[in-house]
Amino acid sequence: MEYPIWKLATLGGGFWVALISTLHVYVAHFAVGGGLFLVLTEMAAARSGNPHLLDYAKRHTKFFLVLTMAFGAVSGVAIWLSISLLAPQPTIILIKSFVFGWATEWVCFLGEIVALLVYYYAWEKMNRRDHIIVGWLYAVFGWLSLFLITGIIGFMLTPGEWLQTRSFWDGFFNPTFWPQVVFRTFFAAVCAGLFGYVTATRIPDEATRLSTVRVCSLWTIAGFVLLALSGWWYIQALPEPQYAMVMAKSQRVATYMQFFWIFGPLVVLGALAMAVKLPRSVSFPLALVVMLFGLGLMGSFESMREAARKPYLIWDVVYSNSILKAQVPVLNQEGVLAHAKWTPPDLREITDDNERQVGEFLYQLECASCHSIDGPMNDILPLTAPYADADSMDAFLSGMGSVSVYMPPFVGKPDERRALARYIAEELHPDRAASDTAISDEPVSPAPFDDGAEFALLAWGREGMHFVADSRYWTLMPSGTAIRAQLVRRDSAPEVITQGVEIGFTVENGPEGVLGGGDEGIFEAELDFLPSVDPYQPLPVVTLEARVAETGEVLATTKFTPATSQLMGCRSCHGGSRARDGNIADDTALNILAVHDRINRTNHVERATRGAKILCVECHDDASQNAAGQEDKPNLSAAMHGFHAIYLSGRDSEHSCLKCHPDGSLRGRHGDTFECADCHGNIEDHAIGLLKAEQEKDKPYATARLAMLRPQYVESADEINPRQPWLQQPDCLTCHVDFEAPSEFTAFNVWAADPEELYVNRYGDMAAIACASCHGSPHVIYPATERDNIHPEQYMGEAQAFGSQGTCTVCHVEMMDMPIHHPGMGLE
Repeated sequence: MEYPIWKLATLGGGFWVALISTLHVYVAHFAVGGGLFLVLTEMAAARSGNPHLLDYAKRHTKFFLVLTMAFGAVSGVAIWLSISLLAPQPTIILIKSFVFGWATEWVCFLGEIVALLVYYYAWEKMNRRDHIIVGWLYAVFGWLSLFLITGIIGFMLTPGEWLQTRSFWDGFFNPTFWPQVVFRTFFAAVCAGLFGYVTATRIPDEATRLSTVRVCSLWTIAGFVLLALSGWWYIQALPEPQYAMVMAKSQRVATYMQFFWIFGPLVVLGALAMAVKLPRSVSFPLALVVMLFGLGLMGSFESMREAARKPYLIWDVVYSNSILKAQVPVLNQEGVLAHAKWTPPDLREITDDNERQVGEFLYQLECASCHSIDGPMNDILPLTAPYADADSMDAFLSGMGSVSVYMPPFVGKPDERRALARYIAEELHPDRAASDTAISDEPVSPAPFDDGAEFALLAWGREGMHFVADSRYWTLMPSGTAIRAQLVRRDSAPEVITQGVEIGFTVENGPEGVLGGGDEGIFEAELDFLPSVDPYQPLPVVTLEARVAETGEVLATTKFTPATSQLMGCRSCHGGSRARDGNIADDTALNILAVHDRINRTNHVERATRGAKILCVECHDDASQNAAGQEDKPNLSAAMHGFHAIYLSGRDSEHSCLKCHPDGSLRGRHGDTFECADCHGNIEDHAIGLLKAEQEKDKPYATARLAMLRPQYVESADEINPRQPWLQQPDCLTCHVDFEAPSEFTAFNVWAADPEELYVNRYGDMAAIACASCHGSPHVIYPATERDNIHPEQYMGEAQAFGSQGTCTVCHVEMMDMPIHHPGMGLE
C-alpha cells in the first residue's frame, strides 16, 4: 500500500518472476554443485595424470565462469529488480528482517567471485596444490551462499516462531531449514552432473569422454535419489497448514508435483542413456535435452514451493498482492483507496463517472501481481469468463480466499469490490451476453366448471418449485415433480371420495398417467417429465380428469400448473449457454465438475468425459430423492448452500437466493410481501441451520464451512436452530398465530418439528381436506401469477383461496356460517 504499482497487462508479474527466478535458481544450484564437481575433477586428473581430463576441467571452468558469473549475476540482479517492483512489501520485510544475513551472503558471494576468477585465470600460474585449495575455497563459499539464502527463502514458506518473536534466528532456522538445505545440496549435485554433460561430450579422447560422462551420470542419478529422500523429509517438516496446502488443498501444487515426478524420471533415464557409449553426434544434443529436463525439474519444484505459499508471499504475514494481513481489518472498514499511497487523487471517492477507472486501479493493486490479461500465465480472461455479470463476479470476489485458499481475500469496502467486479465483468469482457433466467408467465384458460356439477377436483403440487438440474455429465436434481389431488362430492356436507375412482393426467408436451390413491383421499403421482421446451415454458399445464374406475366416466376436470422449471441459475457463475433441450449445457456442466474437482480433489471431469454420469446423491444424501448418500459426506442441501453461502453472504434475497433459483420461485401472494429470507433466513443463516444439523452428525465439512459464515439474522450462529432439509421447514402458524393475519413477517428459525406438520402435509380441522387443496402449492399461495391462477379461477372466477369471500359453495353448495376448517377463514 506504500509503494507505486508496476502496471502490467499481457505479461503479468507472475510470468516475469517465474521466468527469471527459475533460470537463475537452476544456474545458481549449478554454481554450488559445479564448484565441488570442478575441484574433484581437477583432483582426479592430477592423481591419474590424465591430460585430457585436466584439459576438460579447465574448459569446463571457463563454461562455468561465464554461465554462473555472467548470467547468474545478471539474473540475480533481475530477480531483485522484478520482486522489488512486483512485491515491494515482502521484499522490504526480507531486507529488514535479515539484513545481516544478506550482508553475510554478499560476503560469501564476493568470496565466490574472487576465488573463481583466481581459479580460472591462475590455472597455469599456480602450483596444483594451491590451485586446488582455491577451488575448495570457491566450493565452500558457494555452499555457504546456499546455506544462507535457504534460511531466508525457507522463512517465506515456514516462518515458524518468527511470527511471535520476530527473532532473526527463529526466522532463519525455521521449521524447514535443515531439510531444505539438504534437499538443495543434492539438487546442486544433480545440476553439476547435468551441466557437466554439456562440456564432457566435447572431450576428444574417447576413453576420457566416456568415463567423464559416466561420472556425470553418477552425480545426476545418485543426486536425484538422495534428492527424493530429502524431499520426503522436507514435506514432513512442513507445519500442518502448509502441509495441507501441499498434500491436500491446492490443485496447483498437485499439478506441479506431477510435473516434478515426470521430469525426475526423465532426468534419470537421460542420465542412464548418457552413460551408454554414444557417438559424439548423438551425445551432445542428448546432453542438451537432459539439461532441459533438469530445468523442468527445477521449475516444477520452485513452482510447487511458490504455490504452497499461497495465498501469501510470506506465510501469514503478507498476501501475494503485497497487502499486509494485519492491515486487512482496517482496509475493509475504511477502504483501500483511502490508504493506498499512490491512489490517484480523483479516484479516492467512487462515483458513477470514475467507477471504471477505480476498478482498473484496484485490478492493478490486488490482481496484476499474479494475473495477466490475455497473457501466457494466469490469464484472468478465461478464469473470469464464466461469470455472467458484475453481480456474479462480485459474489466470487466476496468469497475469494475462503474455499479457494490459494487466493488472497479481496481487501476493501463493498463498493470498491463492486467497482473491481464491474471492471472485470464489463471492461475485460465487453461482449458478454446477459444470462436469461426469467420465468415467463403466459396466461392459460381454465377448465370449464358448472355450478351444478356434482364433483370438484382440487389439485396442488407437493413442492414450492422443483428445479430440474440435469445435464449430459451429471444430475443434481432429476426431472419430475409430484402432483396431488382430492376429489370432493359437492353437497351441504361435502365428502372426499376415496374409492372407485381414478384420476388421470395429461401434460402438455409430456407424459400421461394416473395418480395413485393415498390416505385420506389424496391422489398423488411422481411425474418424471421435463417442462416443455419448444417454445420454452418452464411452468407446464397439466389437465386432470377424475373418472369412475370401472367405466371411465368423467366426473370432474381441472387444469393445474405444477411448479417445475429447468431455469437454474448455474450459468450466472459457471458460464455456458442454455442447452436447446432446457437442461444444463455441456460447458456449464463441465465447469461445475471442474470446480468440484479443484476444491475436493475428485476426478469427476475425467469420469464424466469418459462416459460416466455423475449423480450427486451417490455421495450426498437427499430426502427429496430418497437417497442415502455416504455417511461422511454432508447432505445435498447442506453441501450446496454451505458452499454458495460463502460467496453470496451479505446480500439480500434478490442477489443471493434468486441468483440460483431465478425470479419466479415465489409466485403466490407472499411474493408481493415477503422475500426468501423472511421464511428461510438470509443465505448464510439458511446454510448455518443446515450445517449445524450435519455438524451434530460429526461431519467435518460442516465444521469447516460454519467457520467461514457469519449470520445476519441473529448475533451468533449459536442462536440458529439446526434443521434437516425437506423434513423441517418454516411453519405457517409462526406468522399466522391462531390463523390470524400476521403482525410480523418472519418465520425463520422456527421449524416444524415433524414432517406431518409441514404445510404441504397438513389438514384442516373436522375434515379431510388438505390445506393446500384450498390455498395452493407452497410458494404459490392464491392469489398467484396468471398461469398459476387457472385452478381457482375455474371454480370461483377469480384468484383467491377456496372458501374465502363467500366461496365455500365450491364444495358446500350453500354458504357456511362457521369456519369449520380453521379459525379466521373470512367467510364473508
